[in-house]
Amino acid sequence: MEKRAKLHELDMVRGMAIMGVMMVHATSFATVQMRGDRFFGLYNFLNIFSKVGTTTFIFLSSFVLFYNYFRRPLDKEVFVRFYRNRLMYILVPYVLFSVLFFILTWADRGLEWKAAAMLQDFWPKLLTGKAYTHLYFIFINIQFYLLFPVILLLLRRYRWAAAWSVWIGIALQWLFYTANDAWWDVTNRNSWSLSFLSYYFLGAWLGIYFDRIQIWLQDTRDAARPWLRQLGWAALWMAWLAAGITHVVLRYRERLYEMAYHPLLFDAFWNVHTLATALVMVQTALWLRDVSTWWGKGLRWLGVYSFGIYLVHPLVLFVYRKFPPASEQSWIQLGWYAGGLVSAVGISALLVYGMSHMGRWTWALFGRLPGNTRPRGRDNAPGSGAPVPETPVPDGSSTSTLQG
Repeated sequence: MEKRAKLHELDMVRGMAIMGVMMVHATSFATVQMRGDRFFGLYNFLNIFSKVGTTTFIFLSSFVLFYNYFRRPLDKEVFVRFYRNRLMYILVPYVLFSVLFFILTWADRGLEWKAAAMLQDFWPKLLTGKAYTHLYFIFINIQFYLLFPVILLLLRRYRWAAAWSVWIGIALQWLFYTANDAWWDVTNRNSWSLSFLSYYFLGAWLGIYFDRIQIWLQDTRDAARPWLRQLGWAALWMAWLAAGITHVVLRYRERLYEMAYHPLLFDAFWNVHTLATALVMVQTALWLRDVSTWWGKGLRWLGVYSFGIYLVHPLVLFVYRKFPPASEQSWIQLGWYAGGLVSAVGISALLVYGMSHMGRWTWALFGRLPGNTRPRGRDNAPGSGAPVPETPVPDGSSTSTLQG
């Protein structure tokens, strides 16, 4: 089978997505503690408009899987290798960081060090992604990895479903949303993959038809009616901005003035904004693929190490928040929150980069990265299930959640 082209552009998309995650987490305390402050509108905007990171990573995970597997011959060995890679490079880091953050929070709460009590508290959190606030996302991706072979085989069998997969995903997600609101009241709704089906199916659709869709996203030279394609781009970007800003305004009014809105209204605008964001980010990366600037290189570099950065950054913020400013002056507080963002990004990225070059054993912490990969062998050959080490872009089965 002919090897599929590597998509270097996706590292920039990952870089943009991880910056969204960093922004949300760096401003989360400000949206609670700084209400009434002159900069609360800014904190609220940055916090809400940036809530696109995890959904974009779910989209990317699905995209690269369907991009590589949909037209690939499938057999038992393919799926065995698929799950072996995820067991090693996703599940092992997830367990290790769950243990780390559980011990950290246990110590911070000043609880007694009793093994029986700790294990009783730990196991349910490990099994539901609740050992720390950010680990739910990996728990969701593990669910999607379990579903992947079934969805792949169904979409290969029923090509009409592949063509309509975006709408199928949106319908299934909103069926879950509305049923949960009316009857089920599922605990921790956003810890379950059903809450993110629209992003998963959008990624599947783009991965299956990417060769055609990227032409539409990229330029108008081949279009019979260039103005019509440009109108489509304008509609996409306007929907992205309108939904995002509306969500920001609704949250601002809720947080500051305690105005009540139905939860599904927030879900609706957030869903439109985040779905559009995935396409806007891909289009932006395609437009900038040949641009060589410091910020472009920086985003791509962050994208390469995004999985490790995602796992590590709450530890940096945990320590940083132990040293709040003595002054309550607005500008000083703003500088302190900005420092949290810079620290979370910079320290986490440098830590992951440095540790990944300390030896191959670091795969257990951060998955497979350029600094800890094996020389090319059977499992690393082009067209196999594993990523190609020297090119940190997705191939047959990108081994880290945030790297697809």
